[in-house]
Amino acid sequence: MTNVSPRFAIALGLTVGLMALITASALDAAPSPGPTPLPAAQVAYLTSCGGCHGIEGTSAPGAVPTLRGLTGSFLCTRQGRDFIIRLPDVALTPLSDRMLTAVMNFVVFDLGAPVAGGGKARPYTVAEVARLRRHPLTDTGLTAYRNRVVAGLAARCRVPQGLNVYAAQVTASR
Repeated sequence: MTNVSPRFAIALGLTVGLMALITASALDAAPSPGPTPLPAAQVAYLTSCGGCHGIEGTSAPGAVPTLRGLTGSFLCTRQGRDFIIRLPDVALTPLSDRMLTAVMNFVVFDLGAPVAGGGKARPYTVAEVARLRRHPLTDTGLTAYRNRVVAGLAARCRVPQGLNVYAAQVTASR
């Protein structure tokens, strides 16, 4: 072993200690992985629907139906299930059948849950959405048709009171 001067030993010790401290600080200060990206269906909802229905599915009920906690109720009957896919702004969206299916499943199960009456509804399939959107509700009085659909839901299932708010306010304003 060679002779090392005390100054060199001290400098070496300080350098090693400083490097250990810098390494520990760098590990503690390492950036976190960041926010988790949103699922594609949620991004499509935000860009295609969120402007009117709200980013969390809550909107001005008299102007635009609120989705949060309500849309799952439409899955209680076949007519309700078909209705929300056949709505003109849904059926005629430029989204692909696959993406629209993902968005509508997000809307009814994530924003619109729970399904009224505690029932277990099945998710939409791409084939079902493709079939339904070929027949948009463009030739009917939409508010009156919605009122009939909601009445059918209420007769068969326990539906949240908020489901009637939009129709009542639209009818009263006429």
